[in-house]
Order: sequence, then structure tokens, then C-alpha cells
Amino acid sequence: MTATVRPDGRQLKQLRELKVEVGNLARPDGSSQVRLGKNMVIASVFGPREQHPKFLALSDRANVKINYRMATFSVGDYKRSFPSRREKEISKVLSEAFSSVVITKHFPRSSIDIHVQMFESDGGSRTAAAIAVSAALADAGIPMRDLIGGIATGLYGDEVCLDLSGHEDMKGTGDMPILYSPELDEVSLFQLDGKFTFDQFKESFYTSIESIKEIVEVIKQALIAKYMKVKDEIAVVDDEEHEEDVQTIIQDTFISESVAEPTADETPKFNSSNISSFDPDDVPDGTTDIPEETVVVEPAATELREETAVEAVSEPVSEVMAEPVSEPVSEPIPFVPATEEAVVEKTTEEVVKTEPVEDETWYEDSLGLKPMGKKETLSNDDVLRDIEYSFEEDD
Repeated sequence: MTATVRPDGRQLKQLRELKVEVGNLARPDGSSQVRLGKNMVIASVFGPREQHPKFLALSDRANVKINYRMATFSVGDYKRSFPSRREKEISKVLSEAFSSVVITKHFPRSSIDIHVQMFESDGGSRTAAAIAVSAALADAGIPMRDLIGGIATGLYGDEVCLDLSGHEDMKGTGDMPILYSPELDEVSLFQLDGKFTFDQFKESFYTSIESIKEIVEVIKQALIAKYMKVKDEIAVVDDEEHEEDVQTIIQDTFISESVAEPTADETPKFNSSNISSFDPDDVPDGTTDIPEETVVVEPAATELREETAVEAVSEPVSEVMAEPVSEPVSEPIPFVPATEEAVVEKTTEEVVKTEPVEDETWYEDSLGLKPMGKKETLSNDDVLRDIEYSFEEDD
């Protein structure tokens, strides 16, 4: 049979158009969408997560469970909604195939759940599902020994044809789906349906292996395209440009806080709040050097401080005053004459002595409790004398 007799016009060793997209779903940990010819399949990965029910948990590794389902409208004939025998078979063989490449020992007593939904089927549905599962696992960040690719090669009109379509699968005499890991050089799944001669089997096997290497490269390119898209979304810039932007931000932020060095024509200005550690009289005439810890203030603050000091010195001070403090103080203390303080204290004492006592004070004597005079006070000697007298009466 010639190369032009295939129903869709492809060559005997020509693969159908393959499109792989990853990260197309937001809720799963990893997802992928694969279009192989007319096949359309979506895979989603959840996990590793806690195993339910717990009695199925494995103490040394994780469970890899693949649930393969076909939509009721995915095939031309009527399909029931509950899982068929074929769907259960594909779920089992895919779970075993991917358990061989996923590093399950890193996640003991956990489960990796993979859901595969076939929306349209047109030959080679299980191999298209395997491509989607491999891409979704890689998108989820599940550690694997290698990516897996899959393809089905069979006999159509006694000729070996790569990637059988739905029509060729039904009219052909043989079908051989293979899952293969190129880096490991390991076959994860091999099935054969029909009768093959040894030469046909050998040709079909090696044709599938070479085609799977191309499929794995397509998966890698889809993963790279996703993360290049993420890089563009977050707008990552080069290190040099990033450093320049940081320097610009720092300069704009702190330029208002920086202190300009005074020129020779300017008069040095001092901060009154820092007068305890810096004395303006210590600065020689004609110099503009200012200590680093001194902060420049407005001229109005300096003038106000000088006026306050002049007024305080000009006020009359009495002869009796406290000795001046040798150490400088941070804030000026108002000058109060000592004579005025003494007068205030004396007046306060006189008021306390002459103030009448409103409440009556009671004390105990031998005859009972008696009120004291309003202006009389009970001293300690009186209390002790009364106590001794009461003891003598008791004796």
C-alpha cells in the first residue's frame, strides 16, 4: 500500500498534529490539555495528599491513582455515564505505568490522585491520556525519574502505520500501544492486539520509540513555554537595571533627609535640643564646621533661644539663691527667687496650723470613749499613758 492510501492523507510514519498545554486549570496542583489529531483530553493532578481511606495507605511509598473517564459525547455511539470495563482497564494500566517513574518513596502514606477526562476520542485515546498525565505531573512538580510519552502503531492494509486514527483502528488488523521513557530507555506499558509478523512487530516497535522521543520534546517545550509566560507576567528585569532602579529609589527617598554641608558664606546654625552635648561658644570665630551629631535648624529657633537667655539674665535676682549647677542642662530652667519660695512654704504651714478640724477625734479612757476637743490633738505620750492606766485598772 502506498503512503497516500491513508484516510486522512498522512504518510505511513507520520504523526498526527500534537498540541500540549500545561497549567490551564487553576484548582488542581497541576494540569494539562492534549490534542492529538481529533483526540482531546484534560488531566488534573491533586497531591501528594493524605490517603483516604487510611487503611489503603502504604508506609514506604505513595499511591498513584489514575481515574480515566470518557465523556458520554466523546464517541459516536451511545455511552453510559458510569465507568465501563474499558475505562477501568485503562485506569489500572496507566496507574501501574506511572508508578514506575514517579518517585513515590518521597511521599509515604500519601496519595497522588490524577483525573483524566476524555472529551473526544478518535483512536489512540490511552496514549493521548498518558501524554496528558505526564505533562500534568511535571506541571504539579511531582518528582519523576523521566517523562513518559506514548503512541499506538498498528497494521492497516498489511502496512505498518504510525499513530492509528479511529477509522484505521477499527478497520486495521493490529494495534500496539507503547509507553516509553527516553532518558531511562525503559518501556512502562506495552500492549498488543492482533497478529504481527516478526518483521512487522520489529518495525512497529522501533517506529513507536522514535516517535515517542519527539513527543517528549513537545512536552518539554510546553513546560518551558508556561514558565516563560510566568516570567513575562511578573516582569523580571536584568540585574543591572534592577540595581539602578533600587539606587534611584534610595536617592529619591533619602535626599530630603540628607543635610547639605554649609558653605563659607553661611552662618553656622545649631540645634537647641542638642545644647547639652555641644556649646556654640566653643566654636572659633569664622569657622563653619558643625559636629556630625548636630542637626541644622531654622534661624528662628536660635534667635528665640538667645532672647530667652537675655531676658532671664536681666531679671532681678535675690541674694539667697541656689548654687548654680556646673553641669549643662538640656532645657532652660525658669529663674524663681528663693525668697518667694520661702514665703510660699511659710504661708502653707500657717494655713495648715490655723485650719479648724471639723471631725471629732475619739479616744478611750477608763470610763469609755470620749470626744476630744476640736483643736486638740492626741500625742503619742497621751496614748501610751492612757493604755498604761487602763492596764492598772484591769489589775
